[in-house]
Amino acid sequence: MFKKPRRWVNKVYLHCSASDNPKYDNAATIDSWHKANGWAGIGYHYYIRKDGTIEPGRDIKKTPAAQGGHNRGTIAICCGGLKDFTEAQFKSLRKLCQEIHTAYDGKVTFHGHCEVSSKLCPVFDYRKVLGLDGAGRLLDNHQPDYRNVVPDGDIEASFKTAPHASRGPVLRLGDSGFMVEGLQRKLAALGYHVGTVDGDFGARTRAAVLAFQADNDLITDGIAGEMTFEALGDAAAREVSAKRQVASMADLAKSGSRIADASVKQVAAGAATGIGGLVGLAGKVSGEFSSVKTSLDPIAEPFGGWGTLGLIALIGAAVVITWLGWKAGQARLDDHRTGKTS
Repeated sequence: MFKKPRRWVNKVYLHCSASDNPKYDNAATIDSWHKANGWAGIGYHYYIRKDGTIEPGRDIKKTPAAQGGHNRGTIAICCGGLKDFTEAQFKSLRKLCQEIHTAYDGKVTFHGHCEVSSKLCPVFDYRKVLGLDGAGRLLDNHQPDYRNVVPDGDIEASFKTAPHASRGPVLRLGDSGFMVEGLQRKLAALGYHVGTVDGDFGARTRAAVLAFQADNDLITDGIAGEMTFEALGDAAAREVSAKRQVASMADLAKSGSRIADASVKQVAAGAATGIGGLVGLAGKVSGEFSSVKTSLDPIAEPFGGWGTLGLIALIGAAVVITWLGWKAGQARLDDHRTGKTS
């Protein structure tokens, strides 16, 4: 069932859905609830129904949106229920957690949402169900005991009165102001190209947000919300691959870059024009170049009727065209090598 993602993980958080209503006992309902909160979709990686069925939620490759301020480097699991949990659920939970424990060679720890929130979530005694030591690690040879794992009292009150952490700003294409400027400065400091830091959330800023989200295992929606700002808080500078650092103009052109392709063609056209002009001019100045001129006749032929001044002007124009083409391509190549563009 469990397949270890490539992203860094050191903790697993357990949650409950806070509902015993059978019609809500599925991942699809949680997905709709979370979308209603403005999220990209279900925040948990796994949802365990009362019959023990484990349903997939958010892609395990992506960071969860489950425990505000503590999502980085975690896996989130939700058990459906509030007061009524089943033995089938606990068995599935133990099996899944054991697989995670094994995949990470016992180096991950398991925690309840309540450890980072004032809610009682996940309500049941997860330490007893899983068999955890004081640090949250699974104990070997633990004998499961599912009796009396749900506390008495007004459990619902915990979920109704628990303060919700501030979600912070949500910035998107078209927004402007000092918060956008701060976002741009942070992205630029990490090596993402936002264009001019001007407080306007334009296409380049959105592209930088998308690139940052992709690099940090977030949902790539181009919107800077709670998850993106949480990741920005401790993100490392963007690494540029060795392949990008030594890429050539030809490499970029082959990969589909229109600027690089246009640059290569413009430089080639300018060089051909310049050579043709030089050969034509040489032919007029000295007969010693006749052998060279003969071999380059296909290039020089279009300029055979040009006068000396015209050929000189043509050569000058060819130099300018070649230089402008090279300059545009070089700027694109520099951006690619430094990671400013894809």
